[in-house]
Formats: sequence, C-alpha cells, structure tokens
Amino acid sequence: MTARLTNHGARLMSLTMPDGNGKPVDVVLGKDDPHDYATDDTLMGAIVGRNANRIQGARFTLDGREYQLTANEGANSNHSQPNGYEHRNWTILETGDSFVRFGLDSPDMDQGFLGRFRVSVRYALIEQGLTITVRGVCNATIVANLTTHTYWNLNGEGSGDILGHQLHIPADRFYSTDEQFIPLPGPAGRVDGTPMDFRRLVSIGERLRVGALKDDQQLAIARGYNHAFPIDGTAERRLKLMAEAVGERSGVRMTMYADAPTVLLYTAGFLDDVPGKNGHRYGPSAGLCLEPGFVPNAINRTDCPRPVLPAGQEYQLNILYRFG
Repeated sequence: MTARLTNHGARLMSLTMPDGNGKPVDVVLGKDDPHDYATDDTLMGAIVGRNANRIQGARFTLDGREYQLTANEGANSNHSQPNGYEHRNWTILETGDSFVRFGLDSPDMDQGFLGRFRVSVRYALIEQGLTITVRGVCNATIVANLTTHTYWNLNGEGSGDILGHQLHIPADRFYSTDEQFIPLPGPAGRVDGTPMDFRRLVSIGERLRVGALKDDQQLAIARGYNHAFPIDGTAERRLKLMAEAVGERSGVRMTMYADAPTVLLYTAGFLDDVPGKNGHRYGPSAGLCLEPGFVPNAINRTDCPRPVLPAGQEYQLNILYRFG
C-alpha cells in the first residue's frame, strides 16, 4: 500500500493497494499534480477547519460573545471557507518511510474565530491500514471541529460512480436537513423504514431506489446523501466503528473507526465534471465522503455535543481505516 500527500491543505492525494485480484487500485479521488489543488473547491483529500460543515447564519455565540463569520453558502458558513485550511500551505514537521506530520498555526481571529490555534495532522500507513491523527491547542476557548474530506471510490478513482458500493453505518438515527443542509430543530429521526437505514451492509444505489419510490425529499435536496448520523458511544472518546464500505467490483473493503460523535455521509451529488487524475472527470456520485466530526451547526444547538475546545485543552481526532 502506498500513499501520496501534499502539504497544500494537508491532503491525501492517493492511496493505492491491491484489489481482490491483486491489481493495484487507487481508491482516492484527487489530482495528478499538487499544484492543481490551488484551484480545487471540492476539498478533495483535505483537512477541513476550524469548523467543518455548516454554521447557520454564519454566526454563533460562545461565552456570551457573538461571532460573525463569512457567509459563503447563502447566509451560512460552510467548511470555514473561503479561507479554509484546505488552501493553506501546512508546514512539514516530520517525515518517515510510512508517515508524515503537517502543522498549521492559525492566528487569533483567523476566519472570524477567536484565539491562536496550533494544529497538527499525522498520516501513517500501518499494516492493512491508514491512520489520521489530528491534534490542536488554543490559548482561548474556541470552536474546534476538524475533519477529513477524502472522496473514496473503492473500485478505483475514475471507475464510475459508487452507487454499487455496499455501505454499513451503525446508526439508528439521522438528522434531516433543510434545503441549505442545516439539520432541522429537534431530535434526530429514526432510520427505520427510510433510505437512511444502513444498519446492515446494503447497496447505496438500492437505498436510493427505495428513496425514489417514496419520493424522499431529503435525498432530492442532497442529490443523494449529505446527512449526519450520530454514533452511539463516541462520547467516551474511544475509537468506535463509524462506517464500512465495499467496492462491488474491486472487492476492496474499507472499515473506518473514529472517536467523533457523528459521521456525515456525502455521496458527492454536486460534483460536476471536475478534472481528476489520469485524465478522468468526476461527476455526481464519483466518490463518497465519510466525515467524522460534529453535527452540522452543533455550535448553535443544545441537544447534541458541541465543538467547544476550552483554552489550553488539547483537541483530538483519531481516525483509523482498515482495508482488506
């Protein structure tokens, strides 16, 4: 197994391994040349921060102080863009045969967030797997919600869509959203009898067909999936199964563990003829993202874990991928 990375956005550019027949397959969507990420607005392979996903109204209140962020998606803030971590040149702190560690110094009021946030991310190849270890500390109490925005296609990047992939997410609840992908008020709904039920390994396309038959508006809004699934037990800050996916043609199986409270499933419904590796063009459902983190807009909610990091306390996000 081999990985390629770039310090531009601390991105995973490729991950290549044998498929079921021993043929090398690159399972990560991306670019051939690191410089091409400078114009990428899809966050391929990037570490996203300070806050991944959406904040409603691009504003929040923390410790009695109201903060106004840049509204880059209608009235909302999404992925802390347009000045997100995905377009920063991270410092290369350490390298080895099987790992690299990047660092970023995010100054006070960067992106509208209080405090100087010093963060690092370490990618390491291990036997039959990959780990992503994120650490950070700030001199003020801040919002801290980072994630990886890697697009996976376990049949190989550029091989077509991922609708034939089988997917398992061990969640019995999910958050419905409005048309701007802000989770609706109230508790997460049950997945029973909905296209959101991935409690057993099932084809993504099969679930979408069920949704089409039911005229499911959640799927129509997202052109597939762009939904958060809370995972029970992750408040214990230990690695827990978040998702499992299998490429139906390659036989490659990926199992993801993380210590985040939620995983967001995005099936890339809004990719539109994006230039990729090897002359490939990526369209809708060319990959799927599994983003461990907090519920979108959690900083403005009181009914779920909030991404608040007290001053001087270490931020941690640990992700483990196992392949077979």
